[in-house]
Amino acid sequence: MLTAVLIIAYPVLNFVYWPEVLKSGVLPTDGDSIGIPMLGSLLATLVASPIVLGVAWMCYRRYNPTTRLLVFRLDRPVRSAVATAIFGISAAILCLGALADAARVMPWYEYLWPAYMMLTSAWLLTLRASFIDQYTVQQAEAEQL
Repeated sequence: MLTAVLIIAYPVLNFVYWPEVLKSGVLPTDGDSIGIPMLGSLLATLVASPIVLGVAWMCYRRYNPTTRLLVFRLDRPVRSAVATAIFGISAAILCLGALADAARVMPWYEYLWPAYMMLTSAWLLTLRASFIDQYTVQQAEAEQL
């Protein structure tokens, strides 16, 4: 569900953000239309969606419902380290950037992006945890018996 929200929220966020920027008067009057980034967000979503859905499927396909967000399995050190390096560090960078942006005084619509980055950080952390603590084929067979 978080993956779907993440995909849908990006163009919606752009369709809310850019008209507010236009109303604020900070854009040059002789510049391009706000339709370019708004429609570009739709195109970016269409292009990125298969990749995002593929990564999510790879991580969630053998979901273990007992998984905790900050799991690190010592019996799977390579998987844990790789998932932490890819997803955990990315989430930390996005979270720190979002917190730095949110700490500044800005118009209300500028806070939409840090909120989206925090959502993305949460998604990355769930991918990390799900990938580390996936059921193995042996665990699934043992539970069926």
